Amino acid sequence: MKFSLDVVRLDLCSIFQQRVLKAEFEIPRGMISTYQRIAGHLGDPRGARAVGTALAHNPFPIIVPCHRAIRSDGSLGGFQGGIEMKKALLEMEGVSFDRLNRVAPARIFY
Repeated sequence: MKFSLDVVRLDLCSIFQQRVLKAEFEIPRGMISTYQRIAGHLGDPRGARAVGTALAHNPFPIIVPCHRAIRSDGSLGGFQGGIEMKKALLEMEGVSFDRLNRVAPARIFY
């Protein structure tokens, strides 16, 4: 099920966070992106940390599924619900992991 962003108060977020949340919202189920790729998509290829921070403060985690963003090295990075939950959500979407618990080659968005 995909929700609409019309049901959330994006105006409560900074302009940058709104852009990050909208970009994350567009990542389809079963695909991942990296904080760096999202930053590049937004025109700031050096803004990976800022993207991670914006997602860490996602006030709409049910609507904007921020578990689909990972680190460039394939490790999971952070998640409000904990790393095990992030991994479980990705696995439910068909994303697989290598023996080091990094995302195995996957369908990458952006």
